[in-house]
Amino acid sequence: MYNSCGLLFLSFGFTMLEFITCDSDGSLLAGECQRMDINHGKPAQNGEAPFKIEPEYKEVTDSELGKNIIVSLRASAQFKGFMLDARKCDECASAGRFHLIQTEPNNSILICDDRVVAQSNNQRKTIVNVLWIPEETGVFFFRAAFVEDFSIFWLRKPIILTTTASPTTESTSHSTQTSPTDMSQTQTASLTSEATIALASPPQCLQYMRYALALLLFSRLCFLGGSSLLMIFRPASKMATMIASVFEPASKTIAVIFVLIKLIKYECACECDSLQIVFSALTVAAMVSSLLHTLTVFLYCGPSHELRKCWLCAIIIVGLMNTIITTTAIFFEIWCFQERWLPLLMGVFVVWEFMLYLGSVCCEQMEKYRSRKNQNRTAEKRISPWLFMFIIFSVFNAMFTAALITGVSLVKTKNS
Repeated sequence: MYNSCGLLFLSFGFTMLEFITCDSDGSLLAGECQRMDINHGKPAQNGEAPFKIEPEYKEVTDSELGKNIIVSLRASAQFKGFMLDARKCDECASAGRFHLIQTEPNNSILICDDRVVAQSNNQRKTIVNVLWIPEETGVFFFRAAFVEDFSIFWLRKPIILTTTASPTTESTSHSTQTSPTDMSQTQTASLTSEATIALASPPQCLQYMRYALALLLFSRLCFLGGSSLLMIFRPASKMATMIASVFEPASKTIAVIFVLIKLIKYECACECDSLQIVFSALTVAAMVSSLLHTLTVFLYCGPSHELRKCWLCAIIIVGLMNTIITTTAIFFEIWCFQERWLPLLMGVFVVWEFMLYLGSVCCEQMEKYRSRKNQNRTAEKRISPWLFMFIIFSVFNAMFTAALITGVSLVKTKNS
């Protein structure tokens, strides 16, 4: 008896597994690409869906053929399944081709020759972003079916097209009549679509700016680790300063390359586009000031050199200019992120840097006073307070930089 029950369980169990996979894996929905029907044995919801597609429609011109357009599914409630495509009318075939965004969570798959997007699992989600590439001109409507749960789902929203009236006279032809309801829906969709398109940016565009910002933060750490301004108080740190002054312009040069790739290769549009333009210009200026700083450091003049005063003035001016431009560029780009703790942390970092310079001056004056006081006594062997302070500041500088780079890598920007 138990053997027969086991055989029955295995036989029907595999059938049930296939049914469950059908619900969770969108690759098995290829037969529903045209109608997007949801056959759960229960009626679909009739009320307004808590989901929206941005943009709802897109008018493609000749200049936009082959270019990426970001399409987003957003929800105020979590959903498990969906199907999305673009078409010109309800009975038209799916148009254009979709591509997945590599930086997005692995919640989507492409089916029906990459013309439809569906869920890859039944995990709950509130947003899905994909790229759509048009292959012809015209007005295309983005429509989707959503599944919040097995018994709660919404079918695809119908596409309402304007109707063409027959001409009444020879001078009047191809006139269109639109109902007030359709007109209000069209105007609302137009405003939503235009606002979304204006803020849409390819993910690579934002990624390059993250790379550039992280490199600027690293270059700033190099500057603080072997700051030329500290050479004025501690000539013994000359070698560390020279090594750091090589890494600093190298990292900024790579940051400028990322910025140029972003400007040349991608057409970026986002809420803080003006800030990113300023950031790009300041990054180039920071690279130039860093190169001048490196050149000034390698023109080191010793204590007995006749041009030492001129060199000290040059190192102070170039060093201050370099750190001010770099810090300003970082603040401009950090302001594009959603979390406000990033600029706040950067502000604390700047204050901490000021305390480093102030502490170095205090330590120098203390050692001069101690040397005058103990000039007739035997020198005592003790750890220099300057060395102790420099180690503490270096550790915290590295911690600040690591926290900022981590935040820049993970925090979403304002248009995400």
